Amino acid sequence: MDNGFFEDIELHETELSTGKRIRLPVRFFEWSSIMAHFPAPASNLRRLLPSDRLKPALLAPGTGILTLVAMEYKRISDVAPYNELGIAIPVLYEPAVNVPALPLLFPHRFPRFGLYIHHLPVTTQEAYDYGVELWGYPKFVAEITFEEDDGARRCRLRADGQDVLTVVVDKRPTRLKSLDYHTYTVLDGQLLHTRLQTQGQTGTARFQGGASFALGDHPIADELRSLEARPRPVEVMYSYGIQSLLHPAAQRLPL
Repeated sequence: MDNGFFEDIELHETELSTGKRIRLPVRFFEWSSIMAHFPAPASNLRRLLPSDRLKPALLAPGTGILTLVAMEYKRISDVAPYNELGIAIPVLYEPAVNVPALPLLFPHRFPRFGLYIHHLPVTTQEAYDYGVELWGYPKFVAEITFEEDDGARRCRLRADGQDVLTVVVDKRPTRLKSLDYHTYTVLDGQLLHTRLQTQGQTGTARFQGGASFALGDHPIADELRSLEARPRPVEVMYSYGIQSLLHPAAQRLPL
């Protein structure tokens, strides 16, 4: 399923410190994902943010969101296939007013809304190298596996011989959607604001449940436990057949 998604893309090659050459934007030709947003006290989420300039996007006064998203990248330009699991917090950069709910419901209207990426384990060293060096994504190499049945898709993260996290999202009807995501990461003492442009088969549901997570005994699991996220999600997303472009950082902002 190309449908012209990658047409007229101007590519620029960069060389990593490892000698590996990567063309930007990175083209992801086929991948799938599950995502769930869980309410959590904004004061707890704030502890994880690297700068006071970033504020948790509010679902309601005093309540932010913990986002868990797992990706299975099957075909990528210049990089071998790998799996990835993101632990993130929806945020706003220096908001004049932090209005509850609106940035989460209408993210395209808030240009400085995005996901602060707190942890981003991957399954290969190659995926670690390019993500850390070019964007500052907080990656580490771990075991990330997927299972699915007729009703749900499950992702399990293990690191250092310990269970960290298992995320389960119910499957749901999908349709072709084009979505943009924006991430915040830290690199060289600055916040990088980066666009991920996607299209693929996606099904979403709000305030209907449809996802759960279980924490293990790894220190990251203990950190997540301390956030006191509620077990019932406010939104879930099930996607497959996705194509995307990971662009160079559009902005470098003060911490």
